[in-house]
Amino acid sequence: MADQELSRRDFTRHALQSLTAVALLEGLASRRLFGADVQPVVDSWLNELNQISKEVADHKVKDVEFQTSLEGLYRRVNLESLLKNLDFDRIAKDVNMPDHGAKSLPVDFKSVQGLSTSAVFGRQIFAMKKGRSVVPHGHDNMATGFLVLKGNLRGRHYDRVEDHKSHYIIKPTVDRSFAPGEFSTISDHKDNVHWFTAESETAFIFNIHVNNTDPSNPKPPGRVYIDPMGEKLAGGLIKAPKITYGKVNQLYG
Repeated sequence: MADQELSRRDFTRHALQSLTAVALLEGLASRRLFGADVQPVVDSWLNELNQISKEVADHKVKDVEFQTSLEGLYRRVNLESLLKNLDFDRIAKDVNMPDHGAKSLPVDFKSVQGLSTSAVFGRQIFAMKKGRSVVPHGHDNMATGFLVLKGNLRGRHYDRVEDHKSHYIIKPTVDRSFAPGEFSTISDHKDNVHWFTAESETAFIFNIHVNNTDPSNPKPPGRVYIDPMGEKLAGGLIKAPKITYGKVNQLYG
């Protein structure tokens, strides 16, 4: 009987060890190796992000209203928890910074509790070294938001006052330094053009975007690259030529 009891104990111990190993491997695969108290905070935040993104994608709210909601959400972010959820230290350690422009890193939220596998918002992390940029560009039929994860950047925004075949007429609205935890948003109707340049040795920005946010805009969602250092016009306006990605990266990447 004692031998049988010992065998049962051995079996139970080995089974628990096996289950622990499986759980560890699953944790590694889903990048969720952190305290259980952290995850509900991040899951709730990301689900709220998906909800407000769905509202603008379904045209229940206007894109500028989405900007207000997104800024409120970014204002409440627990940056430390989000960084753990993203496994940021590993990502930042392994990234190969480009000599021009910013590197786009994919973000996987498949392990977030309650988040649809077909989340409405697209997402990535932009990584760049000192002096490199998320190059100046506007958008068509998109709303996006930046959240600084690490480093310091100079952020510039412009309102798109007029849209012509070969150029935008733009007006500067924001030009300041952004530190970790700070954020900005854009839409077709407010601060449409943006440009971020790393001022620290490295910088990382979390970006989300939602497509087809403006039902009155017949253009497909996408970036429009411009030269914001174009011809100066009256009233602080700038005639900013539309240029290729190759050209804008050469000039400002």
